[in-house]
Amino acid sequence: MKKSTVILMWGAITGIILIIFYQILKVTGQEDSGLKWFNVVLMFLGLLIGTVQYRDKANGGFLTYGQGYKAGILMVLILTVFAIISTIVDLQMHPDFIDKILEQAKTNMINKGMPEDQIEISMHYTQKFVTPVWIVIWVVIFDVFFGAVLSLITAGICVKKKPFFDDSEEVTTTETNN
Repeated sequence: MKKSTVILMWGAITGIILIIFYQILKVTGQEDSGLKWFNVVLMFLGLLIGTVQYRDKANGGFLTYGQGYKAGILMVLILTVFAIISTIVDLQMHPDFIDKILEQAKTNMINKGMPEDQIEISMHYTQKFVTPVWIVIWVVIFDVFFGAVLSLITAGICVKKKPFFDDSEEVTTTETNN
């Protein structure tokens, strides 16, 4: 299997799984709960399986740390494209999403006991950073940051170096010469 095929396939699979999980959270009203951090676990598992597949199916069963990290980062870039598309579609399908975020932010500030003037100032800045463009930027930052860290970890787990001397080739060469 080609290296690019494995990377594309596992980046896409992981991206789709993350989208499905987020949509399940959204439908059940849990998107703001602690369960949203399970996305990081799913991303880790997707990158780990993808890196193992890259090593075993496309790289001859061996993998250096750099090769593993590069494969992981490329998978992250692909899954990030899926996340961007999903976010844009979500924002189009739920135009009240931004209003809900702003309302939740204001409720949180009131619950913390902030004075009204501080809430006003905070909401002014919150509104600047809760636009469709900024939401997409935050998705990219989140995916790339966590993806880079998780790629470091999965690359370290999947490293399998080629032996310096391959005994099987030596025996075969010696037997054919005799």
